[in-house]
Amino acid sequence: MEELSKRTALFEVEKELGAEFADFFGWQMPLNFTDPNQEALQVRENVGICDLTFAGALRITGSEATAFLQGLVSNDVKALRQGKEMRAAFLTGHGKVRAFCIILGLENGYLIVNDPQTHEKVLQYVFPFSYAGDFQVEDVSEQFQLLTLQGKNSLLVLKEASFEPVPQLNEFDWVETLMAGTKVWVMKHSRTGEQGYDLLVQQSALADVWDFLLLKGKYHQLLPYGLMAQNILRLEAALPVYGIDIDESNMLLESGLENVVSMTKGCYTGQEAVAMATYRGHVSKKLSLLAFPENRSIKPGAKVFSKGKEVGTITSVAYSATFKKLLALSCIKYGFFESGTSVEVESEPQMLLGEIVKPYLND
Repeated sequence: MEELSKRTALFEVEKELGAEFADFFGWQMPLNFTDPNQEALQVRENVGICDLTFAGALRITGSEATAFLQGLVSNDVKALRQGKEMRAAFLTGHGKVRAFCIILGLENGYLIVNDPQTHEKVLQYVFPFSYAGDFQVEDVSEQFQLLTLQGKNSLLVLKEASFEPVPQLNEFDWVETLMAGTKVWVMKHSRTGEQGYDLLVQQSALADVWDFLLLKGKYHQLLPYGLMAQNILRLEAALPVYGIDIDESNMLLESGLENVVSMTKGCYTGQEAVAMATYRGHVSKKLSLLAFPENRSIKPGAKVFSKGKEVGTITSVAYSATFKKLLALSCIKYGFFESGTSVEVESEPQMLLGEIVKPYLND
């Protein structure tokens, strides 16, 4: 019997707003509210709110929690204090990517926010270790439901909606505030190349916070956007999705995410392979953004060529109204992933010409 998809806790609220739904990693999530490219432009020009409640959360506490996590993830957990967060990765012994995550430093431990496609995988990986030391692993996904505000007006919306003012934060800082009468954790985190903030909310208060944000953000042109627009936005910024652009066949440094790894921390699973790739001077391939002036069909899996050599395989594709071009992601071989490099991609009725471009980043 086929397993039914889980539903976002905001399903009914979003349905009333005109959302169309589709299955994402076993969850019924909002695909779009209007035209996806218009939603993406709305984020670029003003601000948008996106439902990411299919993410999972684990809390790790105990006197040995720091030593435990430090030995399992790629970034330096010992340097993480309350009010700070970091991106990190769980690796195999060969330095391949098991999963990406975000880790928040708490007063008495850590909160790990996982992608929906890897949450259960991470839980099953870390939980058995809890029998071997003084640390506890708890699934707290319902206590920490994820929404994201992205766009240049995102901080203005937060100031309108927060009872306790949200200060100017550095990327990957977080604070606690009150919103719609409930506690909300606000984390500065760009998921689009724009200024952005993630919000962690108790599931029981989720609809109230969602409605309150839309009400208070109306003056700043806040509108909801779906996962199709989020896909366009993250692709423009060359941010990978695990299981689509990067998976357990990829070395960590191939992801292009430089902020997920510490080169100065002590030993952790996969460290030797990461160090070897670093100290030999370069990675063998790297996730790169490709742009094509002609909007034709490119299928994931299509081969990429440059100067007559096969240099990569397409993983993600979307048309970008911001670039006014067709964009794609591919792990491109060393020597060919510099910006401006010409490429050709398999397409019908003939090869499609394009080039490697720099990702979108609004400083």
